[in-house]
Amino acid sequence: MKQSVAGEAGGSVYLDIEFGYVYGTCRRVMMPIEIGAVAHRPEDDSVRYTGEQFRYDIDVEIWKKVTDSCGKTVGVATTVANMGHEEYGKVYDHAFRVRESEMPAARATARHASADLRSFMESVLSTGDIGEVVVFAADMEKRAFRTAGVSLDGCMLTDLQREIRRRFEMKQVLSLDRLSRLIDFRADGSVVASTHFRYPVPDEYRHLLNVHRGMGDAVRTFLLAREFQERLPALEARVRSLVETCESEG
Repeated sequence: MKQSVAGEAGGSVYLDIEFGYVYGTCRRVMMPIEIGAVAHRPEDDSVRYTGEQFRYDIDVEIWKKVTDSCGKTVGVATTVANMGHEEYGKVYDHAFRVRESEMPAARATARHASADLRSFMESVLSTGDIGEVVVFAADMEKRAFRTAGVSLDGCMLTDLQREIRRRFEMKQVLSLDRLSRLIDFRADGSVVASTHFRYPVPDEYRHLLNVHRGMGDAVRTFLLAREFQERLPALEARVRSLVETCESEG
């Protein structure tokens, strides 16, 4: 039986938003820094890519989860970036703090980035043919949408991570990194592919397909959803094998 994630009304858009905490604010100020989206039309199996970086001259902390082979978070790797100056991978100093007088400017920058996010989402949804917005682990996106005043205009918001957990009756969720390996995700030149699906990627987006980038994770979410929708038995077999292995090792 086919497992459906996509809404009945129109196509679906698969999103990933990357966030950063303004450096030195003790995680009191967070802002979106990048977003990727893949819109899919099931009637002709076509895809459309769009993405944006929110470039401001401010240092942000980039926190990336480190997971083990079973998809469990075992740590966090932190670096500093300045999107406005295209500076990435700078050393993170845990003791650094901004002055309290700099906090209003930090919050103002975060508000500007949230306004950019709202404009991006309005553009994506303005076509009127999107019935569902799909993300992987929706908590951060929900928070960002509330902060930015994003209206999904009646579109259903689906958390693919929770859908997979519910369908397979798992005690814990699996990370996108681990699930991507289970579906043999790969980005090779002009195409992205999984075990059973393959889609072309325009030139302008090929350099953005790294994992933990907005477009890269949006594409991984899209292909994972395709496997979940159309090749459920094969995905389920791999997931259950992984879960059994992790339980035996745990």
